[in-house]
Amino acid sequence: MKNIRTLLALSVLSLFVAAPAAFAARQTLIINRDWTFNYFPKEKPSALEIAAITSAAYDDSKWPAIALPHTWNTFETTGDQHLFIRSADEKTDTYWWFGWGWYRKHLAIDQSLSGKRIALEFDGVQKYSRLYVNGHFVGEHKGGYTSFSFDITPHVRFGADNLIVVQVNNRQSDAGYGLIPPATAGNFSVYGGIYREVRLVVTDRLHIPYQGNAWHEGGTFVTTPKVSEKSGEVRVRTWVKNDHDTPRTAKLVTTVVDAGGKKILAATATQTIAPGVIHEFDQNLGAVANPKLWSHETPYLYTVQSQVLDGDRAADTYASPLGFRWFEWSFSDNRLVLNGKKIWLRGINRHQEFPWVGDAMPKWMHDRDWRDIRHNMGLYFQRTAHYPNDPFMYDLSDRIGFIHMEELPNIKDIAFDRATQKQNAIEMIRRDRNHPSIVIWSMGNETDQPADSDWAYAEDTTRLIYMRRCDHGTQHAGNHIQITDKNIAIENLLRCTVRGWLNEDDHDFGVMTGRPDSSQVTGTEEWQHYRNRSSRDILNSNVVTWLYADHGCRREYLNSPVLNVNPKGWVDAYRFPKLTYYLWQANFSSTPMASIHPSYWRPKYIGQKHDILVDSNCDEVELLLDGKSLGKQKPSAADKHVVTFKNITVTRGTLTAVGVKKGKRVETTLAMSGEPARLVLTASHKAIPADRSGIAQVTADVVDAAGNHVYGANPPLTWRLTGAGKLVGPAQYTTDTHDIHSRSGLMYIDTPISNVVRSAAAPGDIRVTVSAPGLAPAEIIIKAVAPEAPAATGITEPALSDANRRPVARDPNFKTVVFAQKAQYIEEIRPDADFTPDASGGYRAQVTKFVADRNHGVDPFSSDYRAFVERMIQITTDRGGHLVADDWNFEARKINEKIGKPPSDKVKAAKQKAERKKKLKK
Repeated sequence: MKNIRTLLALSVLSLFVAAPAAFAARQTLIINRDWTFNYFPKEKPSALEIAAITSAAYDDSKWPAIALPHTWNTFETTGDQHLFIRSADEKTDTYWWFGWGWYRKHLAIDQSLSGKRIALEFDGVQKYSRLYVNGHFVGEHKGGYTSFSFDITPHVRFGADNLIVVQVNNRQSDAGYGLIPPATAGNFSVYGGIYREVRLVVTDRLHIPYQGNAWHEGGTFVTTPKVSEKSGEVRVRTWVKNDHDTPRTAKLVTTVVDAGGKKILAATATQTIAPGVIHEFDQNLGAVANPKLWSHETPYLYTVQSQVLDGDRAADTYASPLGFRWFEWSFSDNRLVLNGKKIWLRGINRHQEFPWVGDAMPKWMHDRDWRDIRHNMGLYFQRTAHYPNDPFMYDLSDRIGFIHMEELPNIKDIAFDRATQKQNAIEMIRRDRNHPSIVIWSMGNETDQPADSDWAYAEDTTRLIYMRRCDHGTQHAGNHIQITDKNIAIENLLRCTVRGWLNEDDHDFGVMTGRPDSSQVTGTEEWQHYRNRSSRDILNSNVVTWLYADHGCRREYLNSPVLNVNPKGWVDAYRFPKLTYYLWQANFSSTPMASIHPSYWRPKYIGQKHDILVDSNCDEVELLLDGKSLGKQKPSAADKHVVTFKNITVTRGTLTAVGVKKGKRVETTLAMSGEPARLVLTASHKAIPADRSGIAQVTADVVDAAGNHVYGANPPLTWRLTGAGKLVGPAQYTTDTHDIHSRSGLMYIDTPISNVVRSAAAPGDIRVTVSAPGLAPAEIIIKAVAPEAPAATGITEPALSDANRRPVARDPNFKTVVFAQKAQYIEEIRPDADFTPDASGGYRAQVTKFVADRNHGVDPFSSDYRAFVERMIQITTDRGGHLVADDWNFEARKINEKIGKPPSDKVKAAKQKAERKKKLKK
């Protein structure tokens, strides 16, 4: 248990995430506190309803007061007993999908700022939003993963109160405003809400515009045209806009400073800019001699400081990261060449999600994930799947040495709105183009509708452009795809695994098995570990695993306890490691470690003989039982750094693994537990800010009388909170370990297990207690501390009281939307699929489930559907468990054409090609 607890004790961000230091000419104020929120399930609010809600006269005194980040799709709002989203498909329950979330906030803006420009910046709103200021419609934004900004100056009342209203919709099918990626793909949960940071930015009217806007340029574009170990050239393009009524002569001073703040290079340029015009300054600053190179091993950062002067007056200041590195792709052996050195890409994928808060994760949770992957697992490459992440993540990656592929959310064969795809591509690249950690832009994943690589190339010629398994969508991919999944697979070693099901003795799999061949069928931790260590040479190849943590999705995995959860993580949803996590540590971490498998060191095996496995990156490992040596072994790359101590008699003793690496000693213990005796509580934080945004993870564990963790202990838990906060998750926890395909659930299989606590608006103690039948209860206190007052001049945020406010409640009179009956088509598949025979030697159950998972909207009782299923079972049986995608697609097209589906672009192209050949022959 030592390793499990260590993960939650990782270094996290500072308790209060403050705004960047304000320059005299530019103020940036994070405005995440004191919003009100409500949700109305009406699909199309009338003009009168919109006018009312966006008016200052509207009474929202009974709406809940909330803080950002926020989503309405989790238990905290819906009351649905699911750690992510219970009704992940809008067709299952339209209530939380077809309506609109409304956010309101008041700000007083002083008269002294009347000559300034006022803007709002949103890091992410999921996924269609409309902004109103003082009742005026300002603009809309499509897409939940890219950031955006609006100039609200024309609508601001200086010297008075101002009302900001954001109207948000999260419908998957996006009726009425275009099909916004990822639409109905369902591979991952897409929540609704303002789930990332919002800032109010005050600048001079001669200023550097927002960097990341698809409709105009802004910020800077920092490039290094020539880089070597001896010299690094710097080119900086900077955009300056004049929002004054008269021409202004702008002087731009651009400076490069090193990590210690020492000035290295500088350049100055002057330009008279007409009113309303954005001018591009293009400066070649020269070369830095002997630059410190950026890499995953040495993530050294310089800073580009841009200062705009209006005459002698400072008008604006801007800062951009700069890392000197050069890279290319070696096609001969499919390796990245970074700073002249060939490297294997060792990495992982990760979704931005955590139980009970969904994608509205506080930054410290993101920070913990990133540092765990980078420092504890020893991985340094990451695809931010399947979408742009919070900009904070790329700032962090620049500092700690991640290499990134940043991907657009184009996934599955869906006819996305091309204009929105282009907008999102431009927004992603412009926002993140200065980050040295990003070396690859990805246009999409498993889709015939990838983004056009020409859009990416027009924005940035300095990076590699990629797409994964989009070969059938090449007509949309453009002319600048440089690498694909044929060069680097990106999703390796997929396998569904439930933490707590250590081996097949921990769950009744019925006619199934805990050791399935299919990666889409849920099995045990031991099986995942075995399959991963039996894979190809992971130390001499690109290995980018799927994926870091279990997450929400619209999928139903066979054998999984809870539906709409993807259990393929190396850690579970609550971030407790599975066995394979330690396998990866042993192979990729440079920190000496040893981890003993607990699978058979449990009371039910006492008296039996079993092999004991140890994962370790040490030169030598000795296993001891109560201090007596059971032997020494030398882990090596040949055995994936796993050693096996054979035929060990299981007793009530304590195992100790002692490893030595280059003279450094590391020790870990595994004690045989006694009967469960008491609960233990730990928390991620001792204190959180008292502004409704404070989030802490509280973890309950079951130990015996000696304090040893008891594997397999999963009693019903009752959580109780008093004081200055509230529980975000439910108060009652019941284990899901015996469930199969439950629509509700917590993925509570084994302790430790966590809940989430949120602070109230007033300081005080938050007292959390947990109890369980027959066990001594546990208690912990977290302090809610008054946050620091924001350092902003001329901006006041009125504090909201919680008195008389009511939680958002589902309207009992709501009638769910009934979808119009229209033709439903069989989805085509890629690539082939393989199945393992069940206990009877057949494939019926698995193939039936496989077809159903890919065709949620098709009537399962129609004669065509049933005939299709039978045909797929027959094909799979005839081929010994192998289902050929072309056979599936051929039969699917016959049915689809019969019911009137237009042929796909790929089929059209094939027919056109055949017709051209006929004409040529004639």
